[in-house]
Amino acid sequence: MAASASATGVLAETGDVTEWPLPQIPEPSGVAYHAARKSLFVVGDQGDIGEVALDGRLLASRHIGGDLEGVTCDPSRDALYVVREGSDVILEVRASDLRITAEVPIDRSFAGDPNFLQAGGDGVEGITFVPAASGSGPGTIFVVNQFDPPVLVELEMARRATIRHAWRLATAPLSDVVWDEKIGGFLVVSAIWRKVSLISPTGDEWGSAPVPGFLQEGIAPLPDGSFVIAQDAGGLLRWSPSADPFAAAADRAGHGTNGAVSQGVQH
Repeated sequence: MAASASATGVLAETGDVTEWPLPQIPEPSGVAYHAARKSLFVVGDQGDIGEVALDGRLLASRHIGGDLEGVTCDPSRDALYVVREGSDVILEVRASDLRITAEVPIDRSFAGDPNFLQAGGDGVEGITFVPAASGSGPGTIFVVNQFDPPVLVELEMARRATIRHAWRLATAPLSDVVWDEKIGGFLVVSAIWRKVSLISPTGDEWGSAPVPGFLQEGIAPLPDGSFVIAQDAGGLLRWSPSADPFAAAADRAGHGTNGAVSQGVQH
């Protein structure tokens, strides 16, 4: 059925929207789908992480502290990667018990600038895991920096997370990023603009689409074609659009097939 306006904000043009209150995780700021567990992982600004069923039930939660802004899953391992803003560190968390197993600081330097990701600015706000082509290799972590500067960043993960490539985006402030396998591109959320921009593997914008909710700080595509949206204002939304708006944007731009992430383009 067609969506309509609600107290939570402006909804997208068409599709079903279901609200999932999640009081145990105040100010949700990131969400990711875990294919092996067939569940969602959600993080919040108050330092909480939780596993959520696909009907909105909270299955498990833990307080790990800090301002948690993004979460992604490595499908080949029992591992989540969580961004803690402020200290700008990536936490490795076990999906099975939500315990921190490693902390990897993000190196702010890039291309000769020691403060490329500016200290004290609005920092790293979203994270996504991109599997290696044909399933070979460990995959790659990408993040978005909200402001100062607003960039999509490819990281090399070791004892420190160092920037390999960075692409400046025009849709600031940037709130989240997720790799969409169906279209071979990134979905980059901007909570202020209430939209998702479709970004190519080389940082070009293929288009954008409005999304439902209010203060949307995270998005997770589900296998059935629906999307779960994390609202910093509180709770989650499950959105089932009548057609995939991001695939349509990719088609209009002539990029409606899967693509591999470029390894050689920088800002």
